[in-house]
Amino acid sequence: MRLFLLASLLLLSACGGSRAPAGTTPIVEDGEFRVLVYSRTAGFRHASIEPGIAALGELGRANGFAVDASEDPTVFNPETLARYAAVIWLNTTLTVLDTEAQREALQRYIEAGGGYVGIHSAADTEHDWPWYGELVGAYFKSHPVQQLGRLRIEAADHPAVAALPDPWTVFDEFYSFKTNPRGLVRVLMNIDETSYAQDPNTTCLPDSPTFPNGFSGVMGDHPMSWCHDRLGGRAWYTALGHEAALYQLPEFREHLLQGILTATRRVAADCQPREAALPPPPPESPQACASLLPG
Repeated sequence: MRLFLLASLLLLSACGGSRAPAGTTPIVEDGEFRVLVYSRTAGFRHASIEPGIAALGELGRANGFAVDASEDPTVFNPETLARYAAVIWLNTTLTVLDTEAQREALQRYIEAGGGYVGIHSAADTEHDWPWYGELVGAYFKSHPVQQLGRLRIEAADHPAVAALPDPWTVFDEFYSFKTNPRGLVRVLMNIDETSYAQDPNTTCLPDSPTFPNGFSGVMGDHPMSWCHDRLGGRAWYTALGHEAALYQLPEFREHLLQGILTATRRVAADCQPREAALPPPPPESPQACASLLPG
C-alpha cells in the first residue's frame, strides 16, 4: 500500500504541469519536480524568510525544479500535497496548522513517501504535536545571541555536507535542542560548543517564564543537521538559517540544495543512523540568569 501511495504521489507530482495550486505563489513556474515552501509564523517572524524564499527560487531555476511558496495552511490537503516531491518548512514558528485534517494530510503525505525539509525554526514549531517532533527530529530549546561558531562535518560522504569546509565557521544563531536526536537520525554536522558563548540564552530573558532561573544551552554532543527515513518519507533538517545573509552564502546554498535533493531522493544519500542513542543527560539545575546577563 505504501508503494502504491508513493507511486500515485509521484505520478500526480509529475503531471502537475506549470500551474501552481490554489493558495500558493509560483516562484519557479515549471521544473522536473515541485517543492512547496511553507513559511507561516505564529510567533517570532524571521527577517530571513523573504530572502530564504528568493534563494530557494534561485536554486530551483538553476537546478531544474519548480518552487511554490505559501503561508496558507489550507494547502495541507491530500490533493495539493500530492503535487510536491517535498515540503520545505522555512522558519515557521509555533502552531502553523489550524486543523487536525491539515495535520493528518501532512502525516499521510510523509507516510506515503513524501519529503520534508526543515530549516532553522522549523524546530520551534508545532510543539504540541509529538508526530511533528519525530519528523523534524528535535524541538528547539534555546539560543544565545548571534555570533561566530565552528561546525564540524560528521558524514563526509553525505551530499548535504560533502562540499562544506571542515571545520566550517559561520555567523548565525545556534540552536540548542530539548533532546538529542542522535541514534534516531543520521547526524551530518555538529557544532563545537567551545567555539561560541552558549549562555546566557533565551531561557534567561526577563520575559521568559524561566527567568531568573533559566537553563543552560550546553548539550555536550550537539547535532546541527541530520536526516532520517523512519516515518516513511525522507526528512532533512538544518539548524542554520536565522541570518538573511546566509542565504547568499554559496556554502549554505549548496547545503540547502543538497538537503532538498536528499529529501526528494534525487541524489543518493544514506540517512541511516550511525550512532547508538546516547543516555539522557542528568536533570539540569537552574542557572542564575540574573548573574549572567550583561550589566
